[in-house]
Amino acid sequence: MKIRILILMALLSTLCSTSFAQSYQNQLKNKYLILNGASCAGLKFNPQATAAAWQNEMDCSRGDSNTDAWRITWITPEIFMRTEVIRPNEISPPRNNLYKIMSIQNKTVTVVNYWTGWGNHKPDVQKFRIQ
Repeated sequence: MKIRILILMALLSTLCSTSFAQSYQNQLKNKYLILNGASCAGLKFNPQATAAAWQNEMDCSRGDSNTDAWRITWITPEIFMRTEVIRPNEISPPRNNLYKIMSIQNKTVTVVNYWTGWGNHKPDVQKFRIQ
């Protein structure tokens, strides 16, 4: 009997956490995430959360438009990859960023940014506020 209760509790907790995580993509649709400490630098997601534009602080503070476009690929309900879609030149591969959403609470999004480039860099925890 105790084993059945434990299995049932484990199953319910898995279902609850999975359904909560699946809403991350929905929660980011058409949202502007501003990097903590910045006035306007951050990601602007499209209405489907399948593409985003990155705003640099220097450009957006002057009101300049942004040309830094990224494709968003959802790998799991809480992990997405950002891939550059505008080629800077003919020989460079696209830049990629891998993010894991840790939480979305009170208009604050906490993510872990996993380094995908050359060299060794530890994962970086970043916070954004939703505007």
